[in-house]
Amino acid sequence: MITVDKRTCRGCGLCADICHEQCIALAGRENGAVARIDHALCSTCTQCIAICPQRALSWDHVAPAAYDNGRLPTPEELVELFKQRRTIRRFQPRAIDRSLVEEIVGFGIYAPTNNYALRAVVVDDPAMMEALDAVVMRFVRRVYTLFYRSELVFKLVGALTPAVDAKGKVKMARALAKGRVSETLPAAVVFVVGDRRILLSEASAQYALYNMILYAQARGIGSRINAAGPITLDRSRAVRRRLGLERREHVLATVELGYPAVRFRNKVEGKTMPIAWNGGRFDG
Repeated sequence: MITVDKRTCRGCGLCADICHEQCIALAGRENGAVARIDHALCSTCTQCIAICPQRALSWDHVAPAAYDNGRLPTPEELVELFKQRRTIRRFQPRAIDRSLVEEIVGFGIYAPTNNYALRAVVVDDPAMMEALDAVVMRFVRRVYTLFYRSELVFKLVGALTPAVDAKGKVKMARALAKGRVSETLPAAVVFVVGDRRILLSEASAQYALYNMILYAQARGIGSRINAAGPITLDRSRAVRRRLGLERREHVLATVELGYPAVRFRNKVEGKTMPIAWNGGRFDG
């Protein structure tokens, strides 16, 4: 919860001006106005904390710290981070200290969001991760039998939807041959969970995930986004029960973390995203 130190607040109004929820107003006092927050309207975006020159606003009474622009990474350092980030599918059989996992997960809360009630569930028990892999494996087996085993069905469904293609068939066949989905178990699996009814919850969870991924990269921890979390694990009553999800909570995003068992050496250069300036015709 955002709080105001009435002794420090000078009533400048910057917090009220920037508040997009219109939940901050200046109320009178003997020596001048002071900021007051209507917490029923507050989305806890914390922009008011960030803008206050007196640092009179804080989160749960924890004092904010001033920006230190001298510690910002250079554009060249960010380029190196972005281009070194690779999806890791093979992890060392080595645990990550829980304090480091908590540090990585903690940076998810600083991502842009529209769902301010997201939370994380972390699994680092190898036996439980094996059980989760088995749940996904059963789903893979059903999908493969339904859409890929018959060549006629595969061609028919493939003509109707790009979701069923040769790449998916090869990946599923490989998983079936190995008897598992994961190449190796990660050290931890992070589930970002929340209420899907809140607008843009899935997007908010992905933003949080990417904050975690980039910070993990900076700490030498590899990552792999696991798309099976929201698709398969969230639908399993047994998994939901093991994860301790509430009735209205759903798995919105999943990432695997671990020390990489492979060493990438080269940055890929030359990749570009097509750009269409102003988007073309607009007849509206």
